[in-house]
Amino acid sequence: MGVGPSVADGGDTTAVTGSISEVPKVSGTHEFTIREYSRTKGMGVGKSILSQYFSVDGRRWYIRFYPDGYSTADGAWVAFYAQTLYKPQFRPVRAEFTFQLLGPNGDVRHTRRSDRACKYDTFCNSWGIRRYITREQLESAALGAIHADSITVRCTVTIHLARRRSLAINRPGLVQMPPPPPSNHGENALRFLAGGKAPFDVRFDVDGEIFEAHRMVVAAQSAWFESLLYGHGREAGKDVLEVGGGIVTAEAFRGVLHFIYTDELPPEAAKGRGSYDLTLRLFEAADYYLIERLKLMCACRLGDFIKDSTVDELMEIAEDYSCKDLGQACRNFAARRGLSLAAIKRRLLSSGAAPATRRIMDVPAPSTSG
Repeated sequence: MGVGPSVADGGDTTAVTGSISEVPKVSGTHEFTIREYSRTKGMGVGKSILSQYFSVDGRRWYIRFYPDGYSTADGAWVAFYAQTLYKPQFRPVRAEFTFQLLGPNGDVRHTRRSDRACKYDTFCNSWGIRRYITREQLESAALGAIHADSITVRCTVTIHLARRRSLAINRPGLVQMPPPPPSNHGENALRFLAGGKAPFDVRFDVDGEIFEAHRMVVAAQSAWFESLLYGHGREAGKDVLEVGGGIVTAEAFRGVLHFIYTDELPPEAAKGRGSYDLTLRLFEAADYYLIERLKLMCACRLGDFIKDSTVDELMEIAEDYSCKDLGQACRNFAARRGLSLAAIKRRLLSSGAAPATRRIMDVPAPSTSG
């Protein structure tokens, strides 16, 4: 925007100033080719094909293609979604996205973009265009988007960065110092304690396996352990405490300690399709030990495993453990697949599934052994 003096009739000089408010942005583009397109038809409503990841602003992003529609109501349209891999250390982010169908020479044949910047966070890490283009239009010769039984879509993700309050002004003789780094006192303390240089002062017995830890660190992250270790019961003075309660496995307890010392899910639960059972056990352990943050992180991870074969079990677990976020994710999936909650409950009753173990609020009674 141009800035300069304005001279009014009569010779009076009026100073004119100007300013621009901008939201800083960063963008990234990925081209995804779906080969053998004809074989993708008939996969089923709500089922998708996932691209390889690409990075924008330090986050991993994926393209999801729904050849038979995102939901039963949108079965005549194909859908494209932009999904980010959520990690607890990431803050929510707002991002726009554009999907462009490319012809055989890389020219754009069809374009749709988001009508606003969408918020990606723990509750929703996938946004897209449910009615991107009808299947009839996509397959038409006039559009020419299918070549050699393949289609290519170009996805551009534009992230809105935090708005800056003001721009730095360089003045002659002005010394500008960088801001101090964020505090890492807590991180340093936990790293030191986890390194084993500070003597462990408590031992836990879970399924016969002994785990060593620091009383203060464990109690600070769990009201359950605070009551156990610093309460007035006889358990507080024991050398070895049995804390599994017949509910928490040794593997799950190892994951609990990993979270307590690192504020992260254990690697076995944070990635891979084989981590469903471990994440489920860790979710139950977090509920048992009253560690709400770990419980929510596990619930978010379990949301990645919602599918036809697991939605029944996860819906029941969400209700038994009072986890609204996981329950809502199951309901969203069921609605997209055309399933009613009544149908899910009938399937649960007909399967004769045993109810999930409910949370035990009390500190375990003193053991009679030893």
